Amino acid sequence: MGTPLHLQILERPVTSILITLCTSVWAWLNHKQLGYQDVGLSHELVVQNKQFWRLVSSQLSHVDLVHLLFNMTSLWSLGGYEQGGKNSSLVLQQSLWLLVGAGLICLAIYHGLIHILHKEQYRNVTAVGYSAVIFGWMALLSARGISNFSIFGLVQLPMSLAPFGALAITSIIVPRASFVGHLSGILMGYFMAYVIYDITTDLWCSLALLALLLLSVGYSLRDSMSMPALTIPSMPNFTTPTSTTPSDDDIESGAHIALLSSQQNSRH
Repeated sequence: MGTPLHLQILERPVTSILITLCTSVWAWLNHKQLGYQDVGLSHELVVQNKQFWRLVSSQLSHVDLVHLLFNMTSLWSLGGYEQGGKNSSLVLQQSLWLLVGAGLICLAIYHGLIHILHKEQYRNVTAVGYSAVIFGWMALLSARGISNFSIFGLVQLPMSLAPFGALAITSIIVPRASFVGHLSGILMGYFMAYVIYDITTDLWCSLALLALLLLSVGYSLRDSMSMPALTIPSMPNFTTPTSTTPSDDDIESGAHIALLSSQQNSRH
């Protein structure tokens, strides 16, 4: 017999908390009937409107249940790296770096596509989901020599192939899933592994990043609340009056997002 579930949860405390958090956010969004534009990440809303809180809200949010289940299954598989709690502090710190870094890289790629390649459709592409962090962990662990990884519980791959194998499988199963979002996570994972690994494992550097993130989020929330044109019934509803639901060209950044069109007329 395998390890009982309650013992596995105790062995993966950070992973269990993150899964609980993402699931709770999904339930709250559906209860409030909020959609992609309410909490998602886009170049227009973050760069132009300075809604920096979306770096966090977008990656902790899922609209579609299938998307949530696939992401949380992948996250649970990666949770074995906590090794019974021995690496829990490290997992928490590096998850923070992946969340912030992948979001910034995604925005940087959008910026290049818009201003260098003149792909204006990327200005309002709206991304949600924890997938960028998950892909980042795959890249980071592959660079650190972890042996193998189960993709969605269906395919066992050498960890060195896991990021790109998962990217290929996701592109086949869910053609509308965001290549840019997943690629951003992979790039951040390798950047952490080969360039700034020691920084991401330093507690004080991680606390400094957290403080900077909280200050940025607090500033953007205060700025959003001070805008007279906006009515704010609850925190995530900081959408500008001109915002619309994602068009057919918009891409959702979850690793396993499906049926975007079924959500377009409801909420995030």
